[in-house]
Amino acid sequence: MVLGPHRVYPGRLSVSRTFGDIEAKRIKYGGNPKVVIATPDIKCFKIEDNYDFVVLGCDGIFDKLNNEQVIQATWESARKNFKERTQTIHQVCGMAVEKIMKASVAERTMDNITVVIIAFKNFKKMLKNEVDTIRG
Repeated sequence: MVLGPHRVYPGRLSVSRTFGDIEAKRIKYGGNPKVVIATPDIKCFKIEDNYDFVVLGCDGIFDKLNNEQVIQATWESARKNFKERTQTIHQVCGMAVEKIMKASVAERTMDNITVVIIAFKNFKKMLKNEVDTIRG
């Protein structure tokens, strides 16, 4: 797997930042209006009862970490920090976000890092089951 950043020339910016970059678009600045188009790929899917969470992250995260590393960091943090059945999932997700950001920094990302985790009902259910299993 190849990790980014994927750059667009002319314009020299990461793909996600190039949508509005005048140097990448305007011929008079050496750009090419067909290099990057701002028409997004939209994926629609039904969220099933067994889905745990979705992680949204900017290129500063995914330039250094692949999907598997992000998912692994989320689960490791959640399992480590979910100790009480009464604990809010918001707290657990916040700690997982922090772990992902720290992992990106440890890999020397030089870009901004933004992460949001959207947890579904099954995420907390899975964590509660693990706590119950550990306590026996």
